[in-house]
Amino acid sequence: MELYKGKYWDVIYGVWSQDHPGYCIVSNNKQSLSDLEPDAWIELGLIEKELERVCEKLFNATMFNFCCLMNNAYRDNETPHVHYHFVPRYKEKLKLFGKVYKDRHFGYNFWKWDLNRFKKQKDIFNESERKEIFKMMQEEFKGENING
Repeated sequence: MELYKGKYWDVIYGVWSQDHPGYCIVSNNKQSLSDLEPDAWIELGLIEKELERVCEKLFNATMFNFCCLMNNAYRDNETPHVHYHFVPRYKEKLKLFGKVYKDRHFGYNFWKWDLNRFKKQKDIFNESERKEIFKMMQEEFKGENING
């Protein structure tokens, strides 16, 4: 689900999984980081700042992991494209939709645990709740903070 479409970047909300509430992918069509125009880096910084603001305000997120790996495209012989994973992290429990979310591995690399099916962070939200998280973020997200 598209949260933002800019000149260089799209922000896709991870409706398929909210094991870290507010998780999004920030995507560009370039194949390498070195292909990015200077203005794309500026827009990326503004997007990151806005996503942080939204998740702090709505969900009281503590900190954020922002990573660009691109390994899978090369592993799977696909054409790579530059994208970042925006992963809000939560030191305190989050109460949402009558449920209590706990970031089980706060302070640790989330990928380390997400690859372990026994220890991975669980998505406690059902599909309608994940869509409601998107709606909350969509209503709060201010594209004008990025586009001027």
